[in-house]
Amino acid sequence: MIYRGKISLGCALCRKRRLACDRGRPSCSQCLRVNKKCYGYRDPNALRVYDQTKEVITRSATVERIVPQPVSITNDDRAISHLFHYYVGTVQNPGVMSYLPALLSTDPSPALQATIKAIGLASIPRRPELKRLAAEQYGIALRATNNALRHPDSALSDSTLGAVFLLGGYEMITCQASDFLHNWINHVHGATKLLELRGAGQLDTQAGLELFIIVRIQNAISSMFFRLPSHSYNSPKIAALSEAARAKGNQHFQPIEDLFDLLVEMNDLYIEADGAKLNHESIESWIARALHLDAKLQSWAISQSSFWQYTVVDRSLGNHIYPMYGDRYHVYNSVVIASIWNHYRQTRIILNQIIKSMSLRLGALQQTPEYQLLVLECIANIAQMADEICASVPYHFISGEVVFGGTFRLLWPLFFAAKFAPTESAVREWILHTLDEIGRSTGLQQAIGMSKVVTEENLSLILPVA
Repeated sequence: MIYRGKISLGCALCRKRRLACDRGRPSCSQCLRVNKKCYGYRDPNALRVYDQTKEVITRSATVERIVPQPVSITNDDRAISHLFHYYVGTVQNPGVMSYLPALLSTDPSPALQATIKAIGLASIPRRPELKRLAAEQYGIALRATNNALRHPDSALSDSTLGAVFLLGGYEMITCQASDFLHNWINHVHGATKLLELRGAGQLDTQAGLELFIIVRIQNAISSMFFRLPSHSYNSPKIAALSEAARAKGNQHFQPIEDLFDLLVEMNDLYIEADGAKLNHESIESWIARALHLDAKLQSWAISQSSFWQYTVVDRSLGNHIYPMYGDRYHVYNSVVIASIWNHYRQTRIILNQIIKSMSLRLGALQQTPEYQLLVLECIANIAQMADEICASVPYHFISGEVVFGGTFRLLWPLFFAAKFAPTESAVREWILHTLDEIGRSTGLQQAIGMSKVVTEENLSLILPVA
């Protein structure tokens, strides 16, 4: 009798192709990727013990030379495997692109497949020879996406929306500091136009609903950089779709919709502060409404159920995790929940920064201590939100979600926290170091670009009020 070792737990197709199998349910991601039926997995408790007496006798008489067969792994296979492992994740620990298997299983369009290959090749760190191949796939993806957009049926498919949105992800990975916003924003705004055209039917699939939520929030954030009017981030069609989306979700889904409503209100105030020639009375009115919105944001935070709340862990207990700032870090129920909390924090940072700027302007006109105190209160609020964003960072590395996917969710909160932190402050330096480390370790060039924008003190993109 002979023991052949522990059996492979992967599905038959993955064992045949010698690929890592994530054993997802009901189908592993590798089978979904190639649109093949997954026949499940073998019993992990089984022992591979066989009676090989005759075989051993035969081999004792004739020793055969065993020549291993070469296994060919193409760059496409490597790219797709990398993307699925680091950005899609598993059913138990979904990544930032968890909607991809559903898209590939229902409509593996040429545009979507080329975009996935481009992102996968571009995001493999320390492999500069793959960057040229990534750029070639990106060109193929652009042409295939434009072709899909010319036809009414394919233009409105989940697969085409996913391709357009993911093209923005490619820009996040490959961009330089000088253009870290523009190309990404163009893709996000293009995806938003598709949301408007696709109608309520897009909310009937899980992938469609998830894409709608992601694109809508990112568009609202990006609109601030170009100071666009409200119809760019909350058009009547988007507003109606948001109401329909609210009805689709369960009770745990509602806080996302509530926060988006507050984000829209924040953007409206931002545009008004930027575009209007505010006088003494209108500044006072604006500050009053902004303070009311900040109170509503705080009410959102304290009203969340236990499912949405997080635990604060003290480092004095011996739980030191890298990267870690300060003496405490947060533990959430999921990375998605952590991301929504950070959207809340970055919104309050921007809002309090504008309130601070308006109060300084009004204080210069009135010379009253009331607005000097308000400035100090805004500074304290910004510092608190920045500290909480930093405290959320370790969880993205210990949550079970693959780190590359988690870092996507951290970029904007870290950027805003660093942007409005005091120059040469400890928190600002820690965030800049963390962004640089994320960029170097994961290949996300946008992280490095954001760090450079903060370092160069280029405030022209944000908050025009002085």
